[in-house]
Amino acid sequence: MKRGYKRLLIFMSFVFIVLIINPFPFHFLSKYKMFVFLSILLLFFHLYFVCEKNKQRYLKDILFEVFICLTTFFLLYYLLGLVVGLVKAPNYFTLRGIRDFILPITLFCIVREVLRYNMLLKSDGNWLCTIITVLMFIILDLANNFNYLNFQTKYDVFRFFALFLLPTISSNISYSYVSKKIGYIPVIAFDLAFSLYPYLLPIRPNPNEYLVAMIYLLVPVVFAYRILKFFELKKDDQISRNYQKRKIEGIVIPVIIIVTIIYFYSGYFRFYAIAIASGSMTPNINKGDIVIVDQGYKEIKENDVIAFKKEQLIVVHRVVKIIKYRDDYLYYTKGDANNNIDKFVLEKNMIVGKVKYRIPYIGYPTVWFNKDK
Repeated sequence: MKRGYKRLLIFMSFVFIVLIINPFPFHFLSKYKMFVFLSILLLFFHLYFVCEKNKQRYLKDILFEVFICLTTFFLLYYLLGLVVGLVKAPNYFTLRGIRDFILPITLFCIVREVLRYNMLLKSDGNWLCTIITVLMFIILDLANNFNYLNFQTKYDVFRFFALFLLPTISSNISYSYVSKKIGYIPVIAFDLAFSLYPYLLPIRPNPNEYLVAMIYLLVPVVFAYRILKFFELKKDDQISRNYQKRKIEGIVIPVIIIVTIIYFYSGYFRFYAIAIASGSMTPNINKGDIVIVDQGYKEIKENDVIAFKKEQLIVVHRVVKIIKYRDDYLYYTKGDANNNIDKFVLEKNMIVGKVKYRIPYIGYPTVWFNKDK
């Protein structure tokens, strides 16, 4: 074995030891500490091995492929969200979200991929070093999330394999292939978009954890496969402008669909789409309909259909009575299919908006899928 490979194995052995002892007796590498640890590793690696710059060949074309891959994923994922339900992101551009998620994930991803790329380059020609490098980054990702894991029962062990280990293996093998083939910049771009969308978009789909694990297992593989097919198709030929133009035209509609879904279901904008989950407003509004709620209403009058918050739910009922109380108004509501007026009174701050439009039936998959939640 060459001297350079031996030094690389010694370097990786040290990292393995640190990562394995990290959870015991306490988790001393977490969030920003993990970023600092990786930065120190990268500095030492540069001093002893010399880091290489990212590959530039086909970089723009590959980034375009990354964009197409992500656009396709988000289109399918948010269309799935119409079935499994869409929820507001709890840390959407909040100070806590930036501090605890966006910033540490971004820093960790950048340093990790630069280090991965350089270690794979130095491992080139030695399968043992390459395999150990991939294993090292699998353990690194597991160590970074170890404090969320639990192994008290057999079910916990099964969840670890299904929800953490298999997706981590899949993503690291895929990222290692792409990194070695074209460099770290496309991997960083893909992984940041794939990891940060829950904190950068106001709403996200709400599938169960096993469906999420399946997505995180398959999407990186599809990403790596797309890069593989790109090189098989193009080889040493440059992509023509007409090819890129056709690609751009092919993703305009998916982007519009994604933006429309986010706009109407987020609740952060004037118009808000709500799936009706009960028959209390039959026959005017039926179970499974979608209603578009105007949150920029000027006034509420009797006979208006409104959406309002009741505990953790949003209810759509008709206003049947309004009374003035001191300097404010109180609103009495009733479902068109109900015999009695609702037993509660609404204040203005409970009202989400006024129902403007009804779209029949298209919300039924969402209602059906979430009926047991």
